[in-house]
Amino acid sequence: MEWKKVILKEKSVEIPKRWVFLHYYEAYNILFRIENALRVFCFSVLKNELKDKWIDCSVKADEGDDNSIKNLSNKRISQASTFGYLCYSISSPLMYLTGGELIQIITSEKYWPYFKGHFKGSMQIIKNKLNEIGAIRNSLAHFRPIKEDDVEVLKQNAKHALMEVEKYLDQMNNCYNVVPTNTSEEWYQKLKTIGTETCILRFTQCDTEQWVKITIEYKSHILDMKKYGSEYLSYQVLNINSPAILKEDKNLVDIITCLTENVPYCSISSKFEIDLKKNISMLFSRQTLKANFQIVEKSINKLFSTISNENDLIKEDNLARGSIVESASIGAYLYGEKDKHWNVNTRHLLKQVTESDLPEYWGDTEYIPRDFIGGVSKFPWMPSDISESEPPF
Repeated sequence: MEWKKVILKEKSVEIPKRWVFLHYYEAYNILFRIENALRVFCFSVLKNELKDKWIDCSVKADEGDDNSIKNLSNKRISQASTFGYLCYSISSPLMYLTGGELIQIITSEKYWPYFKGHFKGSMQIIKNKLNEIGAIRNSLAHFRPIKEDDVEVLKQNAKHALMEVEKYLDQMNNCYNVVPTNTSEEWYQKLKTIGTETCILRFTQCDTEQWVKITIEYKSHILDMKKYGSEYLSYQVLNINSPAILKEDKNLVDIITCLTENVPYCSISSKFEIDLKKNISMLFSRQTLKANFQIVEKSINKLFSTISNENDLIKEDNLARGSIVESASIGAYLYGEKDKHWNVNTRHLLKQVTESDLPEYWGDTEYIPRDFIGGVSKFPWMPSDISESEPPF
């Protein structure tokens, strides 16, 4: 047998004629995105409604057994580990539920009250729409032929059933509005006073103000700098191990929706000084934050104290490592032909999602499009991108 490959050209690709028709790829792309968006949606709703009990939610497995999310996912994670050298190792329980099982949770009599506000239609209508998507998904997953018209059914049903879900995901993932400084809510008045020399808090919210993002801006410290020739620099810096924040604080895990991180662009001065920061963002529903701000206040104060102590420890002994703070290496090189500038590679500061991380850790975030379901380039819990990022301009 001969497996022909795609031929990459400058602005196009040439697909071998013997490959399946293009509508199969389009259907796969749509289904991949719908199913993973439903996982994110299902997790965030259950987490905010049930806190740490979300993982005990009952689900009727495709095999017909009644089980909990925890037990069912543990069983499948164990099965997947048999061939652990294949694909990626992922520990998030939601990644081990099928599309049919997600639909069953959402449209069950027990949990529908948590979800119904995010759908424009009765439970039975929404269930039918999602089950039609599931029927096409099963045909493709089991390598039965599908029609070109089936792709249009997927698009139409997604539009009808998931319109409000996408709005929900958009608000959750796009908290860009600054919380006004004259906000009188007690959670804001308590938290806005917290800060240290190396850590300050920033507060943003979504358009509907349903979601609040509390971002820790951590100012790194340069432990060492080496210059190699005239075009390469190497730095040893302090870094925050973001997923460790959750592992060290169960009380915070119980109420947070997710924790993400990113490293903003940094520049290098003529004296090779670098202004390096890392942002660690904690997402809460406003309702949860208002009811549990004392836990958040205590957690942040404890975290800032730990960071300060471990900063001092590693400054004195560069080979030491704390529970939250660690040292990391980054490099910079001169880029450009005429107007040369320093390009700083900070990828080693980002903590990719691993199989040992909690499901509340979603990894690094960059631009998240408003059409989350159809356009996101990286879903939570996935250690790699699933597509190229499409800029908003």
